[in-house]
Amino acid sequence: MSDTVWASREVQAALLGVALGFLLSLIAEWWRGRARRRGHWAALSAEMEYCRSLANTYLHDGIGAPLYRLPTVAYANSLPALLLAAALNESDTRQLLSFFNTVETLNRGLDQIEGARLIADPVEREQRLAEEYGRNRLKAERLVPSVARSYYDSAKAVIDFRLRWHKL
Repeated sequence: MSDTVWASREVQAALLGVALGFLLSLIAEWWRGRARRRGHWAALSAEMEYCRSLANTYLHDGIGAPLYRLPTVAYANSLPALLLAAALNESDTRQLLSFFNTVETLNRGLDQIEGARLIADPVEREQRLAEEYGRNRLKAERLVPSVARSYYDSAKAVIDFRLRWHKL
């Protein structure tokens, strides 16, 4: 009797329908996840380019204590999501962390140079401003493309590769 139940066309059709529905839901979820990961990669890319632009501005304008800071919104939101989705290997993670940690370090340096402007003694103030500006320039140089590979070059290569891969 049980052989005839499983052999009936209605049961076979129902099982096939369940299997196809399950397969389609897996494909749909994979596709949505892929689109989310692409969005995270694109956000990181846009933020990196904006950081590069601001670091370049800092290097060329010669203003020690600008009012702007480099953004870290995509870094704070997209990188953890990509790590959670296991979309990064160790090397790629290291490259991105090197870039964005330097962004955060430069932002702290910009805050420090702003604080140095408040020093009452003019000699001490100018010395401190010069020291902080020199350190900040070194940080900013790591965030722009250069002859020697910068943190920007390495992180940009990771993001460009991932964005190309997600277009397939």
